[in-house]
Amino acid sequence: MGAIEFRRLADTDLAALVGWMAAEHAQPWFGEEPRTPELARVHYADELDGTSPTRMWIVVHDGVDVGYIQDYPVVAYDDYAVRVQDLTAIAFDYLIGVPELTGHGIGAQMISQFCREVLCPDYPEAPRFVASPDVRNVRSIRVLEKCGFTQGLWIQPESVTHPEVVCTAPRELFEYA
Repeated sequence: MGAIEFRRLADTDLAALVGWMAAEHAQPWFGEEPRTPELARVHYADELDGTSPTRMWIVVHDGVDVGYIQDYPVVAYDDYAVRVQDLTAIAFDYLIGVPELTGHGIGAQMISQFCREVLCPDYPEAPRFVASPDVRNVRSIRVLEKCGFTQGLWIQPESVTHPEVVCTAPRELFEYA
C-alpha cells in the first residue's frame, strides 16, 4: 500500500492544501475553507505559528504529499466540547486531497497510523480519539469504522448546515503491544 509519513504543515504547503480542499471530491466537506494561499495564510496563522491548539499535518504517501490531517483536544473548543460531550478525547479531521488515491485503503492506513504514531505518544492521557464527519460522508464514516471507530452522537455544529456523527475509538486499539 505504500509508506505514509506525517509532517507539520508549513507555509509552503498552503497552495496544495487549498487545492485539495477545493477539489471536486472534497467540496461538500470543505466548501467554506480558504481558496487561495494568501487567505489560507491568514486563516491558519495560529496553526502555522504553533499558537493554536489545532496541529495541522501534511500526509506524505510514498514521498508525495497527498493530503492533510489535523488534531486538537476536544476541550480546546467550547462549542465542539459541549456537543461531543467527551472532554478528555482528542479529535482529528482528515482529507486525502488527491482524488485518484481515494478508495484504495490509504485513508484507513493513514488514520490508524496517525492514531498510533502521533496521537498515542503526543496525548498519553487521552482515553479516546474522535472524528466527526458530516453524516452524508459515507466514505469517511466507512473508513473510520474499518479503523475500529464506532458511531455515536449526531451533533449539529453552528458553523455547518448538516449534522455530523461523532465516531469514537479507544486509544488501546492503536497502542503498540
